[in-house]
Amino acid sequence: MSTITKKGQVTIPKPFRDRLHIKEGDSLHFEVKDNVLILRRTERRSLLDLGGIARGRKVGTGSEREYAKRTVARKIAKEGR
Repeated sequence: MSTITKKGQVTIPKPFRDRLHIKEGDSLHFEVKDNVLILRRTERRSLLDLGGIARGRKVGTGSEREYAKRTVARKIAKEGR
């Protein structure tokens, strides 16, 4: 059980944060259906997901792309996902 503060803030209990892998800085999505508040964690996107969005341009080719892939893989492994 949580109580709402004067600023409208609420603490998500640790068991729920652990179960949903919610960490500091994560984005959350709120939705209301039939008088029920639904909370969803928004998946973090990798910088690599942006590759190719600029029409006609290659983003992160060769060694730059490999470096970025290794960096992202290390970060994901470190977070335990």
